[in-house]
Amino acid sequence: MTVTWLSLVGPFHRRFPRYNAVTVRETVAALAPTRVVTTAVPPGGFDDEGWRDVEEPALAELVAWARARGVPVDAAGEPSPDPTAQEDFARYLSDAGVRDDAVARVGEAESALEALLGRALDASGVHEALIPAVAELHEARLAAFGDGPGTDWTAARGATMAERVAASLADAGDGPVVLAVPVDHLPGLRTALAEVGVAPTDPPVVPPSDAARTRALLDVALSGGGDDPAALLASLAEVTTPEARLAEAELLLRAGDPGSALTRLRDVATTDFVDPPWLPGWVLARLGQLADVAGSRDEARRAYRGVLALSWAPRAAREAAWEGLETPFTLPGADAPRDGSDDASHDASGDGGP
Repeated sequence: MTVTWLSLVGPFHRRFPRYNAVTVRETVAALAPTRVVTTAVPPGGFDDEGWRDVEEPALAELVAWARARGVPVDAAGEPSPDPTAQEDFARYLSDAGVRDDAVARVGEAESALEALLGRALDASGVHEALIPAVAELHEARLAAFGDGPGTDWTAARGATMAERVAASLADAGDGPVVLAVPVDHLPGLRTALAEVGVAPTDPPVVPPSDAARTRALLDVALSGGGDDPAALLASLAEVTTPEARLAEAELLLRAGDPGSALTRLRDVATTDFVDPPWLPGWVLARLGQLADVAGSRDEARRAYRGVLALSWAPRAAREAAWEGLETPFTLPGADAPRDGSDDASHDASGDGGP
């Protein structure tokens, strides 16, 4: 049996055009696994569609690929016992004025990691630079704080996840296995797996395909990036998917043309816009908002109710729909529904929504 790491970088897949969600899917396809194991989702997490609210767009691509081919996907994650503990712990240290060499090393490692995340990394950069930087930060935190709230219990959680991974591998037969792991899980999991004799190898570097380039274009457009909106619109015109029409609507909205953006979304709503799975919820949520802006309150209500009638829609789209039913949406400048990310439409290229 061969076991291969596949690193997941969460929302940064949308910011790394050469390591986007399609890049990950095509890497998995090149490996042709007979089983996929992931720590991005806890056991039982795939039992309903709520797992799609996990901020891992590449995982959605990977799962779609596997399900289409009948490849099992095992969930082996262990969630944080207190997702805010690490932030609270850092705030406590700051408020208490704690200053020593160990804490200073944590700050230096955090700064180095932040600098890397500001670059457009490719697969090689992720494995040769980002993962070591994450490991260095983990070691600095472990030395300064011990394994606990200051490290988000990385070592303890890694041991639990390693047990689950090992159980999946024992049941996997002789075929190749892909182990898809968020990069922040890697330090604890790598150590724990080594203790049970499992040492996954790094994945191959897959040349960018036309599909990966299209994914990069959509990510840029949906995140509001790029210095030339007109050029982006011209490139999107060559893409025939409903997602590209949503991307056009987002660009038009940012350019101060909500009327044309609404026209695009009305056109999308007359098509079969079911793929990717996050798209129906966000098209309808945005359609409702822009209908409100245009003064078409009845149309807006129908769109919002359409979001809530779906079997699954991204959490942020559902929240936007509930808010829109309560109070007609208005445009504060060019912004539209926020989902807690750093840009109003940043998550449109994945399960989070715009």
